[in-house]
Order: sequence, then C-alpha cells, then structure tokens
Amino acid sequence: MNPSIKPFLNCSLFQNIPDNIIEEVLSEAEVTIYKPGQKLIEKGTVPSGLFIIESGTASIYNEDILLAELGSMAIMGESFLADGIATATILAKDDLKAVEIKKDKFYSLSQKYPALVFNIFTINFQRLRNSNNAALQEARTREEKLEQLVQIRTKELNETMEELKTTNNELSITRDNLIETQKFRDQFLANMSHEIRTPMNAIVGLTNLLTKSPLTELQDKYLKVIKKSGENLLVIINDILDLAKIEAGKMELENVPFPLISVIHNVQVILNLKTEEKGIAFNTDIDPQIPEYVFGDETRFTQVIMNLAGNAIKFTEKGAVTISAKLLDIDGDYYEIRFGVKDTGIGIPADRIEKIFESFGQASADTTRKFGGTGLGLTISKQLVEMHDSRLQVTSTKNVGSEFFFVVRYKVAAAPQSDELDAMGQAFDVSDKIILLVEDNEFNQMVAVDTLQDLFPGIKVDIAENGTEAVAKVEANEYSFILMDIQLPDFDGFEITRRIRKMNKLDLRICAMTASVTKERVDECFEAGMNDYMMKPFSPDVLREKVIRNING
Repeated sequence: MNPSIKPFLNCSLFQNIPDNIIEEVLSEAEVTIYKPGQKLIEKGTVPSGLFIIESGTASIYNEDILLAELGSMAIMGESFLADGIATATILAKDDLKAVEIKKDKFYSLSQKYPALVFNIFTINFQRLRNSNNAALQEARTREEKLEQLVQIRTKELNETMEELKTTNNELSITRDNLIETQKFRDQFLANMSHEIRTPMNAIVGLTNLLTKSPLTELQDKYLKVIKKSGENLLVIINDILDLAKIEAGKMELENVPFPLISVIHNVQVILNLKTEEKGIAFNTDIDPQIPEYVFGDETRFTQVIMNLAGNAIKFTEKGAVTISAKLLDIDGDYYEIRFGVKDTGIGIPADRIEKIFESFGQASADTTRKFGGTGLGLTISKQLVEMHDSRLQVTSTKNVGSEFFFVVRYKVAAAPQSDELDAMGQAFDVSDKIILLVEDNEFNQMVAVDTLQDLFPGIKVDIAENGTEAVAKVEANEYSFILMDIQLPDFDGFEITRRIRKMNKLDLRICAMTASVTKERVDECFEAGMNDYMMKPFSPDVLREKVIRNING
C-alpha cells in the first residue's frame, strides 16, 4: 500500500474501494492549503468539484450563522452532481488541507468506477435522514410548546374569573402567535421538503442511469437498497408536502372515471411482498355489486387505502390483513360503499384512539421506536377522507386487532374504450418525428433522452439548454412536440411558451415538465399556452402516453 493513501481509507467516499483505485482517484485530484477564514465553497454557486478534508476543520455558515463543522476525511460539494447550487458557505476554520476532484474528472472516474457514485449515495442518504429527523423533531417540539401554552392559558381562565378581561387579551395575543407559528410551520415544511428534494433529484436520476449500465451482482444488490431507501424517503417527503397542501387548502380532488376494483387489487399486489415476508395472509373482500368504474380521484383514494393497508401490515405479526368494500345503498347512479382495512395486529389502547389521528401522533413512544414511521399517514388519510365528505373511523381491541373504515358515495362511470392508447401506440410512426427537449440539467437531459429512445427507437430528440436557445431552435426548425421544463436559467417555461405562440406556432403542442402539479401551477401552464403537463420525476409509462397523445393530436 502507498503510505500516502492510508489516511484516506477512513473516508466514506472510498468505502470498499480497492487501494489502486484510491491511488488513481487521488492522482487526479488537486491539493490546496486554505488559511483560516478562506472560502472553499460559496453559497449560491455550483461547487467546482468534490472536496475531501485531509486535515483541519471547515465551518458551514448560512449568512453569519454557524450551522456545523466538518473534520478530517469529510466530503463537500457533491451537489455539483445535479448542477445544484450550494445552500451554505464553507470556510476554513484553521489551517486546512483539502483534496479537490474537479467536476469533469469525477464524471470520468465515476463512469469507470460506479462504486464511487454508490458511496456518494450512501453519504447523501445519511444526510437526508439526519435533515428529515431534525425537521420532524423541530415540528414535534413546536407542537409540544403550543400544547403547553394552551394548557397554561386554560388553567389561568379556570382559576380566576376576576382576571377575565386580562386573560382574554392574553388569549388574543396567543391566537396571533399561533397563527404566526402556523405560517412559519407551513413555510418551514415547504423549505425543508425543497431542500431534501434537491439531492433526491440527483439520486433518482443517477439511479435510473445506473440501472441501464452493466452491474456486478454486488452493485445490483446495492442499487436495489438505494432504490428502496429512495422510495421510503420520497414517501416521507410526499407526506410532508401533502399535509402542508391540505392544511393550506391547496389540494383539490379530481372527478374523473377510474377503476375502483382494480385500484384495490393493485394495492394488494404492491403490498403483497411485505405480507409474504412477514408470513401473514393478505385478503380482499369486495361486494360483487360494486361497479367496476366510478367518478372520483384515483390517486387520493389509492393513497388512503395504501396508507391504511400499509399500517395494518406494519403492526401485524401473525394472522391476516383484509381490505373490504361493501355496498350499503344504491340511489340511481350513486353507490354508497363502506371501505375497510382490518388486521389481527397489536391493536390500539382506548385512551390513544383519538391521538393516532394527530400530526406525528402514534399509539405510544414505544410504537415509534419499534415500528418506525412519521405519524403523518393517518393524519393525511383522515383529511383526504373528509375531503370526500366522509369520516375515517376505527374500532380496535388491544392485542386482538383493529379496523379502519369510511363510507363514500360514488357515481357509477362507464368503462373507457379498451386498448385505445395501445392502438395509437402500435400505429405510431416515429421515423419523421423530432421532439425538442427544453431542459438545462445535464442529468435530466440524459434521463429524458435515454427513456424516449428506449420507448420509441429511432425517434430524434433535439436539446435546448435555456429559453433563448429554445426560441431560436423553434424558429429555425419544425418540431413534432416540445417537452418544456419550467425552471430555466434565463427565463421560465411559461415565457418561452408565450414567445413560441407569438411566432404563430399555434399547432405545435407543448407539454410542461414540473415538480409541482398544484391547481395554480396547472392553470398557469394552460394560461401560458401549453397543451399538457407532466410531473417530475416521471415514469416511462407516463412519458409514453404524453408523447403518443400529443403527437397524434
């Protein structure tokens, strides 16, 4: 072993990396000595490469607030993988020796040695978990403080009626504080979710690219762990976002035909692996009179059933979990249906029934330690059920089991024409089709182009990295379809679309690619002149549908 690489064996970047590869990586790096106070990374800029602290200490600042300190063998600057800007400034606390691997060199090395990317995933996942735990702990602490404050005020009112006027004034002040705290909480949740999504975008994109490359058995095993961990983190992030949207009144239910019975069976298929691993039965009990298709919101109904069934499986060690759907009444085209999820799990103590529906609430602290979870799933499910003009209820006996149930009135819908999209796809000729992809992120470009060419072999894809380039390409070329990112470096996708429409390109269909599909954002897409929208990150099936439907008009 080269003695010079020995200290780097403790660096997380080089975990399970052979010595010769470590030597090669270090040979491509630059060594710099930083004096106290000297800047390594500046907030708001894309890091020039990956930094490894060989000796000394680095301080992380947001404005003039010290957030953390990093010591020997810590890595910094990995946000450049997604062309992400640094969210904090990093300075040398004392004399600091750092090894820097420039962006281009790291891309080249990571192609040769994918294990380097796996190790960065591991480091980022740990940071994401720490950030998420800190966010949840902060939210819990604030709620506890609010509860204590309300208890103190209530006690004062009961103890002294003579001070009613004074107490009322204090309550008014407390109410204002609660409103401000709620606003802060909503903003805090939104900001935290955004900060967590930034590295998640890089992780999701790189994971999808790695699945298309040759992998060893060990690397394939690691990749599956990364994908599973990413899915779990996205569930938590989406729970936080959904809770914030519901409480802000920004979530609306769709009312379109969807396959009710198929949704229940799909949930069973998705969660069946978990029940098999635990050795418990997973059943469905669906009334044969229930219609196959109804009008409603498939996504939110699925979310509720998935949450309830997932919880039931989590808290059941033996026996069975059953999803039921029972017809209660028929009134013309309207069917009143009782949906339930029953288990033979640990049950819920009677004095904790109401607590479980509160944000971050679980049956006990021991439940959180043993089974995990954020305590947001039931809160979100309860509020989604209430948006359906219903109420989520529960019956439970400790150590016997529980059943969560609700009643919804659905209007029956006709089944759609089968195989419509498949027929369109079979007749879809891509030989003369050119798609313009307007996207500034290098990794997102790779993911979109590779997926398009995999779905439609022979299709041509042109890329514009900013709005100016996009407008120039549309003016000079004839395109079949445009996939338009919303956030771009010079001006946004809405402005680009408006400029294209002013060029009399009225028949050219444009589909927005956006991380937010709130009603306000969707309305903004259509008002700007777009024809469709697609949420990022997208699945290949969704991308296929958007391309076929838009190009076929």
